[in-house]
Amino acid sequence: MNKKLIAVAVAGALGAPGMALAQASTVQIYGNLIMNYNYLDQGGTAVNGTGVGKVKTDALNSHDSNLGFRGEEALGGGLAAWFQCESTFDPTGGLGAWCGRNSAFGMKGNFGNVYAGNWDTPAKIVMGNFRPFSTAGAYGVTSLWNGTQSNITNTGTSFTRRQANLISYATPAFSGFQGYMGYSAANEGLAQTNATTASKPRLYSFGLQYSNGPLILGAGYETHRNYNPTAVATYTGGTDRGWSIGAAYTFIGTLKVMTIVTNNKYEIAGGTAATAGDLQGTNWGVYADWAFSGPHRIRTGYTKQGESKGSAVSGAAGVAGTPIGNMIANAAAGETGTGLYALQYAYHFSKRTEVNMGYARVVNSRFTSTALQSLGARPNTGANQDAWVLGVKHSF
Repeated sequence: MNKKLIAVAVAGALGAPGMALAQASTVQIYGNLIMNYNYLDQGGTAVNGTGVGKVKTDALNSHDSNLGFRGEEALGGGLAAWFQCESTFDPTGGLGAWCGRNSAFGMKGNFGNVYAGNWDTPAKIVMGNFRPFSTAGAYGVTSLWNGTQSNITNTGTSFTRRQANLISYATPAFSGFQGYMGYSAANEGLAQTNATTASKPRLYSFGLQYSNGPLILGAGYETHRNYNPTAVATYTGGTDRGWSIGAAYTFIGTLKVMTIVTNNKYEIAGGTAATAGDLQGTNWGVYADWAFSGPHRIRTGYTKQGESKGSAVSGAAGVAGTPIGNMIANAAAGETGTGLYALQYAYHFSKRTEVNMGYARVVNSRFTSTALQSLGARPNTGANQDAWVLGVKHSF
């Protein structure tokens, strides 16, 4: 009996430091896994009668899946230091950069939260309240709102972006109001940074939201100075800007109705005569997310990219020009709008696991060729594209 007691005591003594360390640790491992099996119609003959229809195909893809580590340490006096490293977690075989998603180091307290790293801009953070779908995948709205890449190294046109080298501040919440602001350092890796001219790429972003019970309101504004849209290789300057407003209201406890309006403007200040001028467009969306009975849920929405406006032109009359962002520059000649329809049914096995199925369809005007986000290639100009989607989502 004494030998058993001694063995238990020794085991407890050896295990105690490890237990204490585990309890004191603030580091968390978290993640989100989204996988979809899609049957895709990539688009038939264009509405203007040109082009050859593309094949129908199937695709397995994973989007917005992530694996992250985050931690926080209390420093006293209400001050805390925190960090987060989030990376793409794609079980289909895709690899993402380590800490390539929202990753930063910050300090927070009664004054708010100051942090720096690779993070969603304030304008994007605020607008996340007003859409039930991810920005990527067949239902994703990013492809309709000008740009799909994360930072200027790839494209400077996106106003729905995660920005590298971003310094941000979030205010405390005051009576339901909270503000966000951020700006980017100039080390963006493009020619402007090391050029002999004084121009440097710089982003400024602001967001304000109000949340009180069933009502959420939000507004965002972002400006890009001396950014370089990759579709205009000789672009040498200009200031692009985008603003957005959104509203959401939850009825009968579980039916959330949302709307967003955005306006983006590109100042094509440099380049050739064929691309000089300005280009802008107003886009909007209406959505609903309804947990209507126990584990059953419906998500739906319509997103509209409006007709492009402005003096910029990148194609001859009657011919589709080169997209800038995802807008066609044809000197406001019209027929450049695009619409996205989305409908999804989801069944929740638990709070962390759901299976869903749905349908998405993008409808292009005569001069546009927008594709479903993260799927296939652009359809023929003026052709439509749609997909049936079976998916699973698991959070941990």
